[in-house]
Amino acid sequence: MSKIPFTSKQLNEISVWRYFIPTNCDWGEENDADKIKFFGWSERGLHKDLTGIPSYKPEGRTFFHALYWGKIWAYRSVHELYEGAILDGTVPYYSILGGHEGEDITPRCVVNFLKKEMFKGLDSETIEECYQQILKEKTGECF
Repeated sequence: MSKIPFTSKQLNEISVWRYFIPTNCDWGEENDADKIKFFGWSERGLHKDLTGIPSYKPEGRTFFHALYWGKIWAYRSVHELYEGAILDGTVPYYSILGGHEGEDITPRCVVNFLKKEMFKGLDSETIEECYQQILKEKTGECF
């Protein structure tokens, strides 16, 4: 069977949603069939019947559900957690982007998503500057 081609935009999306997938759940094996179903739902509104399985029920979950919940949690994280924490000063971008010692640096695809989504893109320059500072501190290089 030949490999299903996904666009670079779709592959980038998968990387972003994968970052936000709750880690304490068994989501099944990653596979192209579930990715195709996910993009059918995400881009064309198909497979709505698959979205009815709650995240706390392990029966019937597939990698489709992992991507589905990853997308939901990406937007919830940005608009319900991160933006509020930035506004009230409890969490700086430095923390969100993985700047503290022992934390992994946030992947570039997720940073680009945050730049676009946080405050509707108004803080994109600030996010990029902070990310470059973290890269310089942790790797000695800027990208």
